Amino acid sequence: MTSEQTANLESQLIDAVSADELMDSTRAIAQWVRLSGTEDEAKAFDWLETKLNGFGLDTHRYSHAALVSWPESASLELLPDGGVEAIPCATHAFATSTPTDGLEGELVAVGTATAENLAKANVRGKIALIDGIIAPNTNLLVEEAGAAAAIWIAGGRLHERGLDPIWGTPTPETAHLLPKTPSVSVKAGEGEQIKAALAKGPLRVRLHTVVYQDWRTLPLLTADLKPSGSTPEADLFVMFSGHVDSWYYGAMDNGTANATMIEVARIMAQHRDTMRRGIRFCFWSGHSHARYAGSAWYADNFWHDLYDHCVAHVNVDSVGGNGATILSQGNSMSEVREFVSDVIEQIAGQELAARRFGRAGDQSFWGPGIPAMLMSLSEQPAENADPLLLALHHQISGGAGVGGGLGSWWHTPEDTVDKIDPDFLKRDATIYVLILNRLTSMPVLPFNYGAVIDDLSAVTRSIQEKAGEHLDLSPVTDQIAALRSAVDALDKELGALRTSGDSDGQTAANRGLMRLGRNLIPVDYTNTGQFDHDLAVPTKPIPALQGAADLASLDPKSPEYQYRRTRLIRERNRVVFGLKEATRAANETLAALRHA
Repeated sequence: MTSEQTANLESQLIDAVSADELMDSTRAIAQWVRLSGTEDEAKAFDWLETKLNGFGLDTHRYSHAALVSWPESASLELLPDGGVEAIPCATHAFATSTPTDGLEGELVAVGTATAENLAKANVRGKIALIDGIIAPNTNLLVEEAGAAAAIWIAGGRLHERGLDPIWGTPTPETAHLLPKTPSVSVKAGEGEQIKAALAKGPLRVRLHTVVYQDWRTLPLLTADLKPSGSTPEADLFVMFSGHVDSWYYGAMDNGTANATMIEVARIMAQHRDTMRRGIRFCFWSGHSHARYAGSAWYADNFWHDLYDHCVAHVNVDSVGGNGATILSQGNSMSEVREFVSDVIEQIAGQELAARRFGRAGDQSFWGPGIPAMLMSLSEQPAENADPLLLALHHQISGGAGVGGGLGSWWHTPEDTVDKIDPDFLKRDATIYVLILNRLTSMPVLPFNYGAVIDDLSAVTRSIQEKAGEHLDLSPVTDQIAALRSAVDALDKELGALRTSGDSDGQTAANRGLMRLGRNLIPVDYTNTGQFDHDLAVPTKPIPALQGAADLASLDPKSPEYQYRRTRLIRERNRVVFGLKEATRAANETLAALRHA
């Protein structure tokens, strides 16, 4: 298409986005409480499937087993001398249930749940009182310290959360990490009440918790929208995904996201003739109640199809909320950040901030090396957020910023349709429509791997400075330099190719860009490699080499030093191999383009 035709098409797409359609779909989905694997969730999947079939998409319904959990009941009693004081509380998914007669123990104040604070408080065999909202990584520290149970002071409201640190279904290597202790959360006021009672002297408490945990069969729905004509990339697709399961009625999380997916399908189905590659809509269960089990199952069972044919993953979660005026904080990998930012700036006048993709939100596809963009898109201003919830949001999203998360109603019974702003929902859906249109129609995929190389160079330098003479990372830095040379040369060739009309050359370029991602993303984002899933806890860039920083603090004559260094040498080999394969992909793609 000419630039004028592209502009005309995008104008049509923008005009086609309907706030009424989006709100009608949100109301339809939010009529059910969608706990994973339940009948009401299945009704939502039925509704979605009917809508997609009506647009002429090719739908497939799958089912798979998953270990799911949600809280059922909880009570907390303070047991001062001569009395009992009841404290309102809530328990959490994947925490363990107490015995039927409860769990009683001595309470100790910890402060924030750091390893140092837990050791200082001597929580072994006791019930730990912790400042902060629950998170899987902090609960691991609490259990490692030997606490019998935990009480978390969560802030102004109680938000549903899960304690399971395992991404997807547990395996023999990870099942031991399932939580083994009861936990409850209290609001800030009740937390102060407990601290005041504890300040008077030793205090015992009694917990009663009931947590549902069992295997269930979960649904998974895909719908393919394919180009109408014969194109050289008709076998390729962009994956557009969102979860269906919810806490309570989940109008924002994730009803508006599902409505956005339906709206994209409705509009793009009318423009198949402009598509060079397709869209695969994926609707997951098990996001909230099984720690991303649906997307993890799909990655495991369709790994080769995704590796061979998926050009990018676009995720949508919790859009269109009241007061959601911040659109600069969305997650995107470096190679697609500028592309996503251009769309956001066009529609909302904001630029996407540079931040690393957080370890959350059904990002189950880093192993096969698929470029990822977005999760939540629009957020509250940081000044409107509960400070503790803001800290949790920064941990999930990978760093501080001007965004303040998804609203006080997030993961509460208050997440109902009245929390949705139709104009903001239309704005957010329009951004997704344009992103999906461009990814399916652009002659050359908009991936900037030079930005990734900049990141890898900076991270490697930082790790080397911390490791010092204990680990030589020159094989990594040398290979990064070779990769930079190859990618810079390829980028020059791609500049002319984007507007050349050479369809065969553009197809070859896109296959080469996909090969680059297949090798670089696992290096940049995975610790366990391409065929497994890392834990659902925060990670750092090039995670396989991050342990090199610890070598300087260990005695070189100790077994621990030798164990760690041996592992790091093997991981260095894996990293260098991935970089070499990426360099080979860039050079071979460049050679093919020059000889075409």
